[in-house]
Amino acid sequence: MAAARSVTPGGALLRNSRMFAIPAPIPPPPESAVGSRGSRTRTLAYPTHQIITTGNVARKRGDWGLKRPLPSRATTKATYAMLRVNEIDSIEGITDYSSATDHGITLKKFQQLHIPITVPETKSGFSRDSPKTLRSVFEEDTDVTAMGPEDRIKLVDKRWKFNGPWLAGMGHGELNQWLERTVRPKRAQFHQFLKKKLAAEITNEMRQKAIDAGEPEPPALKASGTTEEQLLQYLRVLRNNRARLFDMVGQFLDLAPLKAPNLDAAAEFSGQIAVEGGSPYSARGPPITHPSAGLSYLRSSSFLENHPFYGPQEKHAPVEARVVKPRRGGDPRDLRVGVAGFITSGPAGESKSNRKGGAHTRQSGYIYDRINLAKKGGNKVFVQPIEAVVSSMGRVEIRVDEADAEAFLVAQELLGADETTTFRKPAAEPKPATRTLDLRGRYGGGYDKVAGAPKLSTARQYGLDTTFKRLRPQQS
Repeated sequence: MAAARSVTPGGALLRNSRMFAIPAPIPPPPESAVGSRGSRTRTLAYPTHQIITTGNVARKRGDWGLKRPLPSRATTKATYAMLRVNEIDSIEGITDYSSATDHGITLKKFQQLHIPITVPETKSGFSRDSPKTLRSVFEEDTDVTAMGPEDRIKLVDKRWKFNGPWLAGMGHGELNQWLERTVRPKRAQFHQFLKKKLAAEITNEMRQKAIDAGEPEPPALKASGTTEEQLLQYLRVLRNNRARLFDMVGQFLDLAPLKAPNLDAAAEFSGQIAVEGGSPYSARGPPITHPSAGLSYLRSSSFLENHPFYGPQEKHAPVEARVVKPRRGGDPRDLRVGVAGFITSGPAGESKSNRKGGAHTRQSGYIYDRINLAKKGGNKVFVQPIEAVVSSMGRVEIRVDEADAEAFLVAQELLGADETTTFRKPAAEPKPATRTLDLRGRYGGGYDKVAGAPKLSTARQYGLDTTFKRLRPQQS
């Protein structure tokens, strides 16, 4: 009690404030996102704990803003001051922490790419000439969560947050448990929802008949004005139309949309391009957090990079990627490269940036065809990042393209790896070395006299030459 009384009201308010508290960890990624070959020491697909940092002076003292100081011998070995606190007070009475440089450095490297986060691509039909448009997750009509019931129905194919689950991602047992605990107790509320829909449809029919007959518009029918017989008949109609019934259930429970089946599956193998349509999250489900995941807040990549010598550049600077999985038989679908700590599919085709022997020589094989174990770090190529998408499982998927030829040479020059002089400033001609006698001659020393130059007195004029001769020792 004495300890509780010693705390001031302001101190108690700050102690209970969320501003000075570490947020609770979020659930780890599901096993489907990790895969069957995951290790215990692997880097998770997304961070689950808040990363904290401190200054260099406070780091040496072990001050991380926590309840107790952390040992400086263990926390000063890493280059960057990044920690994740697993538990402030463990059962042993110590602070359980670990290094968080894996996700912290990955975030820094991703932000150096300067690419926007876009919504996933939707594929509902096929066309031969359908351009791909990049749509940011920060558009005004999609990046909104506070909306009314009517807006929820209108923006169902654009919004990312839903109150209900995504049924395609639920297992059999999980689905039955959700039906028993959540859906069945809402049967009476669902009947009231159907009465409102029925009253709206009856009102529209009455208004259409009045317009056709030239009569005045009748008043709107309320949900309380419908009878039980009309509701039962309406339920029979919905049961015979499963698509309409699922639409009603989805509106009532605010379910995430599902992907519609392909009408023509053979069109996928005929070389046609997918046409955008439907919800972008219907194929793999909505994201568990904001679609940007806090990685980047750029709405577009339409900006110019300024080179210190060449000025504004048409293309962004390419980045270096490591070949992780080579392609087999020249198939680009098997290629995997590592970009800024993320694994992504590599670009298709061959260019100067990924050719093993350069632009003029063709050695046996290309960089994408094999893993070079003799080279430190393996084979590396330059790629052009285009966009990034955060999947429903929290994975970051980066789309890359081939590096532009001029942008590749400029990047090589900045790294000091380009030996050509195509993009180099011409070296200045070396100035001839000036001799000491030339400098002395300009001032009346007898060498290369310049008209009008000031003349300096010599040792002979001061009588020093005779003094030096007298002081010189006689040679025997």
